[in-house]
Amino acid sequence: MKTEFIATVLATAAAAACAQTALPTPTATQERTDIGRVSATGATNANPDDTPSATGVTRKELSGGLMVDENVPKAKSSVTRDFIQKQQPSADVFQLLKLSPGANAAPSDAWGLSPGVISVRGFDGGQMGFNFEGMPMSVASNWSVFPGQYIDTENTDVVTLNQGSADLVSPNVTATGGIVDIFLHTPSKTRGGLLTTSIGTDNARRIFLRGETGEIGDSGFRAFGSISQIDADHFRGPGDDRKQHLAFGAVQEWGGGSRTRIALTYSKIMRDVYKNPTLAQWNADGVKGASTNYDSTYTRGSLNYYKSLQNPWENVLLSAPSDLRVNDKLTVNVTPYLFYGYGGSGSAGTLNERSVAYGNRVSAVDLNGNGTTTDTNVSFYNPIIEKNIRTGITTKGTYQLDNHTLVAGVWAQHSRDQLYRPYSLLNADGTPASVSGTSYNIRTANGDVVQQWNQDTRDNFYALFAGDTISLMGDRLAIDVGIKKLWLNREGINRVPSSVPETEASNNPVLPTAAIRYKLDDTSSVFATVARGYRILPAGALYPRYNATTGATTTRENPGQPSETSNSIEAGYRYQGPVYSLASSVFAYKFNNRQISAQVCDPGCVASPINGGKQSAYGIDFEAGMRPYKNFRPYASLELMKTRIDSNIPVSGDYLPTTGKEAVRAPKMQAALAVDYDNGTFFGNLGIKYVGKQYATLMNDQQIPSYTTVDAAVGYRFASNPTYGFTKPELRLNLLNLGNRKYLSGVNSSTTNAVATRGTNGTLIAASQPTYVVANTFAAMLTFSVGF
Repeated sequence: MKTEFIATVLATAAAAACAQTALPTPTATQERTDIGRVSATGATNANPDDTPSATGVTRKELSGGLMVDENVPKAKSSVTRDFIQKQQPSADVFQLLKLSPGANAAPSDAWGLSPGVISVRGFDGGQMGFNFEGMPMSVASNWSVFPGQYIDTENTDVVTLNQGSADLVSPNVTATGGIVDIFLHTPSKTRGGLLTTSIGTDNARRIFLRGETGEIGDSGFRAFGSISQIDADHFRGPGDDRKQHLAFGAVQEWGGGSRTRIALTYSKIMRDVYKNPTLAQWNADGVKGASTNYDSTYTRGSLNYYKSLQNPWENVLLSAPSDLRVNDKLTVNVTPYLFYGYGGSGSAGTLNERSVAYGNRVSAVDLNGNGTTTDTNVSFYNPIIEKNIRTGITTKGTYQLDNHTLVAGVWAQHSRDQLYRPYSLLNADGTPASVSGTSYNIRTANGDVVQQWNQDTRDNFYALFAGDTISLMGDRLAIDVGIKKLWLNREGINRVPSSVPETEASNNPVLPTAAIRYKLDDTSSVFATVARGYRILPAGALYPRYNATTGATTTRENPGQPSETSNSIEAGYRYQGPVYSLASSVFAYKFNNRQISAQVCDPGCVASPINGGKQSAYGIDFEAGMRPYKNFRPYASLELMKTRIDSNIPVSGDYLPTTGKEAVRAPKMQAALAVDYDNGTFFGNLGIKYVGKQYATLMNDQQIPSYTTVDAAVGYRFASNPTYGFTKPELRLNLLNLGNRKYLSGVNSSTTNAVATRGTNGTLIAASQPTYVVANTFAAMLTFSVGF
């Protein structure tokens, strides 16, 4: 009775509220074509109702959950529950993909609380699409992504990585570099739940609790609710991070193959941010050094005190994908969604009170609240705050006409993104009077809040798409053709004094795609794909920026800035046999107006793009995995890639001689080896990842060396004790960075050149230093899980 009560408290109340409105997505095995799909393929063993462990591990999945048998005509990799549920329970999405081919995941901490960076085939996360149950998650202002904010590992059924082109139905305007799709736990058909508790290095403490209603009578309705909390100290420098997370999921089976899902998550996070050092700072001081980290104590006038750089954030994700089977030939998929995000990146500034700019207007301002406007070198708090609300809906119809699978649909999204930087008071001890920056604001003489910038961006995005999958030769040959038409409008309303109060940018690209796949026999197949990609300009291009002291224009608005476009081609071979599977693909792409993510920190950080001009690349991806053999399941992946910048980059009225240089964040080689052992009682796994050297500048005049890391896990499952209502207890120890290697894991912010360089017209172009992500040192987490 106690266990039933726990489950009911967590899930039933929310289920009752949603039961009338719940609408479904197909299971992984229901979708047979790739045109317009946003679901996992091949994860047929991910059903938590038939598992030997409370966490959902089946011991059956290919290569320990690091690979599935795909049939789509493009490169695609997936990680499923057998892998996910054996990682550290706080792992973020980047960390879960770390062994997949082409995924260059650079961790910033061990516990997924501080966002690292990811690049795939040389494209950073801002050039990729990230979707949760069919809804986009990238930040609207600059398309950056924060992987630890969305979902708990216990609630993660599958994560898929499309290394190349996006699907027709994907609701993204950023995905020139691939798509990541995340899927929430499917509610169990039986009542119960899961409890996990963890402790780890750096005083990490985590608890997770999930309750399942099970199927309620014969209604076809079931749901779950979960809560989690984690906090941990920083492994370097001062500070700690905290996160609370809620999730709710529901399924309504309507009969006849129709069903609806509800997927809802809420996160509240408070981070004391890590410093991303330059190479000189890292070489001087290493992991624990003063140059590499923010200050632990406040010095009057310092802008590097960690308590003035906090990063509060909260977000809500709500998606309601539905699959409605109208008849044997027609299926309609509808996915309405809502995204809400609010928070800020803390920073401090110093100005003289006699000359403070608010947009292009300059006046004397009391920055410290002492009633005068004559003080000099006054420190104040000026966080970068963002509030984004977006709503959207994707509707797709699939019709089977003889050997044609016809797909057509629409996507519509409205978004409002407010990015602003108000000035507010700092306390005498260097802490902000209001961490959120919404109170204790500094005002001009006429009562206006002083803001360094305030941009209010309204987006209206629409798309029509259509495609056909033609099956020939008894389904051995399939030809896919499709086209997507986008209507994209970004309106920028500048809410600081300015000669540019409003701007607008509109783009209406057409994105065709075509693919072919041929089944050689029951185990082997080949495929090829050609596609066009598109990435709209970031919101910052719509607004001018002004000097904080003089009000002079430092950056002009550029709403006509060309958007990024790409043309890509892939061809591959798959073998899916009774003992092992392998997948290999060769790829090539060409880009125009490549937008490379750079982060400007003063010390508050905001991402903005560098126009990388033309770029091309070619390479090969490979992965292979075994089915269980004497309880072992090994896995291997490899990527070899060559990139080339095909144009000189305009800088400071001149051109950097970048033609022939290599792309940033694009190692020539990545490789991974992993092995999983699980006999139902004892289990363990080992993962080894090699990442080649990476350039950090377009001039290739600064780089970080290659590195190899080793992670492992060991665990034991105890016998269930139904007498006390608890089942399948499990103890697991995760060990990260076993060699305790001190290294830079990735490029946080690239620049054009780290050494002063003569442009092609003779101008000496000043150096600008990249910053880097410092990887976590050795870390361990012990986790106890039990079902009820």
